[in-house]
Amino acid sequence: MEKYDNIDELTGLYNLNGILSHLQGHETRAAEGSIVIIYLNVMNFKSFNQRYGFVGGNEFLRGLAGEIKGLFPEELIARTAGDQFIILANSLDEKEITDRLTMLSEASARHDKGLRLHIKAGIYQQTGDETDPVIMVDRAKIACDDIIRVYDKSINFYDEALSKKNELRQYVIDNFESAFKNRYFKVYYQKEVRALTGKVCGYEALARWQDPVIGIISPLVFIEVLEDVHLIHKLDLCIIDMVCKDLRDDINSGYAVEPVSVNLSQLDFELCDIMAEIDKCRDRYDIPVELLHIEVTESALTTGADFLDQQIKKFRQAGYEIWMDDFGSGYSSLNNLKTFDIDVLKIDMDFLRTFDTNKKTPVILAMIVNMAKELGIHTLAEGVETKEQYEFLRRIGCEKLQGYLFGKPTPVDDFNRAVDCSFDVCEDFSLASYYDRIGEVNFLGNTPLRDKSFEIFNNLPLAIIELQDDIAQCIYANRAYLDYLSSLGFASLSEANSIYGTTNHPDIVEFTACLKRAQVSPDHRAYADIVTNGNTVNHKIRFLFDSGNRQAFAVVSRNTSIHEESDTAESLRVAMAHVFNQYFRVDFFDEDGTVDNIFLNADQKSVSDYTRDAKEAVRLYSEMYIYPEDKERFKKFYDITTVRDRIENTKSAYVVDYYRSATPGDNGRMQMYMILPFYYNGKWKFISLCRYADEIRDDDLK
Repeated sequence: MEKYDNIDELTGLYNLNGILSHLQGHETRAAEGSIVIIYLNVMNFKSFNQRYGFVGGNEFLRGLAGEIKGLFPEELIARTAGDQFIILANSLDEKEITDRLTMLSEASARHDKGLRLHIKAGIYQQTGDETDPVIMVDRAKIACDDIIRVYDKSINFYDEALSKKNELRQYVIDNFESAFKNRYFKVYYQKEVRALTGKVCGYEALARWQDPVIGIISPLVFIEVLEDVHLIHKLDLCIIDMVCKDLRDDINSGYAVEPVSVNLSQLDFELCDIMAEIDKCRDRYDIPVELLHIEVTESALTTGADFLDQQIKKFRQAGYEIWMDDFGSGYSSLNNLKTFDIDVLKIDMDFLRTFDTNKKTPVILAMIVNMAKELGIHTLAEGVETKEQYEFLRRIGCEKLQGYLFGKPTPVDDFNRAVDCSFDVCEDFSLASYYDRIGEVNFLGNTPLRDKSFEIFNNLPLAIIELQDDIAQCIYANRAYLDYLSSLGFASLSEANSIYGTTNHPDIVEFTACLKRAQVSPDHRAYADIVTNGNTVNHKIRFLFDSGNRQAFAVVSRNTSIHEESDTAESLRVAMAHVFNQYFRVDFFDEDGTVDNIFLNADQKSVSDYTRDAKEAVRLYSEMYIYPEDKERFKKFYDITTVRDRIENTKSAYVVDYYRSATPGDNGRMQMYMILPFYYNGKWKFISLCRYADEIRDDDLK
């Protein structure tokens, strides 16, 4: 009977009674010497049970027990709770422990059915000062619990620092009530800044414990403890009460009033009717609902989704904004966006920590902002510390910013109200909705003027063209490309493919030749303007891959004859009246120093795709296509600011000069460049024309 009481029926391992019996020396194999306790906890096991049932869960536990026995054959092993195990060992050093636990983590994948179950391990190594064997188990568990919320750490050794942290945790538990009573908790406010204006547009309320014995106690310590002992709602309501009191003082003062965001724990929703309690605080100080924003950490949204979804809907229906804090901090971020209605996404500060060192970070940040905009969610980036980060986030359309660049969290008593709360520094709250509407515009999208419809659409006419035996066929076309084909008179994609596959019409031959130019080009790109069905079509082509008998290309095609939204459409209509068919390149300069390429039918690039700055475009062009000895003369020739004076001096209608081509294959072939000015719509504009000199007839220049 005693043996039965010490055995776990499911796995055949010892249970908690059994392992403690060994520690207390009740059996002949009692632990002795240098004792090591390893405490294991399987993360996400509840989800595993929900998906595969208790039968599947038991199967996993038996499999994991077998893996533990295989890796720790000389040690005593116990299953002490549903998904927790204890290993009792003698004289294992840290490397041996770490190596075996790493192998155990890998071995557990054989039993988790693809639902990755991370194993957290806390290790306590005997020091000799233990008065009770249970203390050793407790300390191993403390080491394990310490990393439960640490996403990227699985093994933790109990040490002096953890011991002091544990003492501090106990101090928090013992002194929490007196801290409330004596008002040791304070609110520190951290600024939230509108990226568009640089003005303060809100604050985040942060809790601080100023203890007379210990000093400042970190919220990283006391918040976790208060959640563990289910007292966190008392703290959060205390902070909200102080925030409402400060907001009332702001309203009465005549200074700028900004909304404050307050943090709620998942437990707040479970331990009380949190919205009713917050409403009481607001009513007590007569605070409008628009001035209090509710922040819920992303980690809080990972469990109890249905319940929390209902709670969040209640808040939003009552007029509160709901903000998701710490987005991207290691939890199921995208699933949360699908499940919950969120007003503001706070991007976790960890992203900006690698802004200068990881080239992927800016791309990820831009994609998060782009996605949020398409979902109709506003964005705030945490942890902004440099001007470069500020400018980048502003450029990609992140609406609000928070971080040490704008100041550290500060108690209200340290504010210089006359300055810090003035309208020179702070936003007029009546303009908040105005700026929020501006913030809905997606600077990164290609349809920034379109209303949000949750419809996936790209207005860039994009197709994948496959070339096989010199026959071009479109194997993919987005909706914008189908619209482009319709503008050319094709009723369908299949009709266009049929015509392109059977005809030797010059425009189709020319298009095929352009595909081939892209394939052999050093950068695998080609550009061409081709007249098709009476329309001028601009093609931009990128070669993708060659499989031997077929080649794939990405193609963006625009019907520039009718494309109303193109920046160059108006310029094209004006310039076409001045263009002669014999020129292979036409560029359009403006007196404001910009340039657009509006016609190109040569093995050259549209440098205005890289920059619209005329001076820089001319420099790039000369580097790519002009003989070295002619470059400086070429750049002087294309100084648009002097063109009209030069024309006046020569009594001509244009300026013209000749330069040798550095284009591969031209072998220094002479080209003629002409600049023709004209006055249109209140501005001077300049057409640049280019053709090969050996194709010029005498009467072409008459």
